[in-house]
Amino acid sequence: MGGFFQSKGFIILLVVIAVLAILAAVTYDDRAEVTFIEDVVNTVVAPIQSFSVKASNSIIAFFERVFSSTDLDKENEQLKVRLAQYEIIESELNTLREENERLKELLNYTEVTETYKYITATVIGKSQGVWFSEFTVNAGRNDGVTENQAVVNADGLVGRVSSVSANTCKVTSIIDSTSDVSVMVERTRDYGFARGILNTDDDEKLELYYLPSGYDLVPGDNILTSGIGGIFPKGIAVGTVTEVSRANEDTEDRNAIIQPAVDFLRLEEVMIVNVAEEEEE
Repeated sequence: MGGFFQSKGFIILLVVIAVLAILAAVTYDDRAEVTFIEDVVNTVVAPIQSFSVKASNSIIAFFERVFSSTDLDKENEQLKVRLAQYEIIESELNTLREENERLKELLNYTEVTETYKYITATVIGKSQGVWFSEFTVNAGRNDGVTENQAVVNADGLVGRVSSVSANTCKVTSIIDSTSDVSVMVERTRDYGFARGILNTDDDEKLELYYLPSGYDLVPGDNILTSGIGGIFPKGIAVGTVTEVSRANEDTEDRNAIIQPAVDFLRLEEVMIVNVAEEEEE
């Protein structure tokens, strides 16, 4: 106990008591005159006194606001809470509308291409980076998914199933540099191959190659799957030619750059092409 009276805390306590005593003395005096010492003390403690008065007034005003809240104030707060709840509900409804529109587009696609059956799946994971070069969807072996099945959406060809688990599968998209797709030019029916271009961090592009010198290819030509190879059904939109160039200076062979039909920056739902109905029968 004796240690407390010798501690810094006890000394600070004494100083505080002394200051409060001085404040009490200088704030209450019924004499008409003050001594020189009192005048000096008033000068020293005036800033402290002013601060303490302001702090006290702020605290008092706070509790007055708390305890003097009217029914109108409370109703206003309740309305603010309801407004925030309605904004959340509106955001959820907008999300559902957008999803419904995307699913309608997928449904329209399946109605146009009735030859095949489709397994609809939602993207649940993706590789690093902004582009969907490889991603995971929530459909797997239990849903009838097998490796090398084609993956599409309402805009066109997305890629192929590269691995399958019980309830999920991984999809390698056509913009991946390891992906090769046999394609044809819609206008001329000429054949070639398309693959993803390496080091395209700023945009997703495809390279159209193996085009001999006789090919009539111009920017704006639509590129479709050729159906050769057995993985991708024929006639699925791959993209549009944006640039045509020579493969090298020594030959007349030409390459082209394709802008994919699918937006690989924003993928949410896809369809996995299952077996043909005619084959199933």
